Amino acid sequence: MDEDELAQVNAEMRFITLELMKIASKRRAPFREVANEFVENVYTLKRAIRHNAFSRARRHAKREAQTDPAARKGFAGRP
Repeated sequence: MDEDELAQVNAEMRFITLELMKIASKRRAPFREVANEFVENVYTLKRAIRHNAFSRARRHAKREAQTDPAARKGFAGRP
């Protein structure tokens, strides 16, 4: 990671930290609690994206198999 990328990451972390501090203040909750909730949400989103990508790939493969005569037979060029 070069210096520009590191500076960008640090800026993003500062922004996220400030936003989480605002949320914690509004909720009158400890920062750690709000930060933990944020991290849990990040992982939930990551799993949802991964699941959606996997489901999309399966649907695409199924659609290919239905439209490609060679794929229906199992092997290309074989009866």
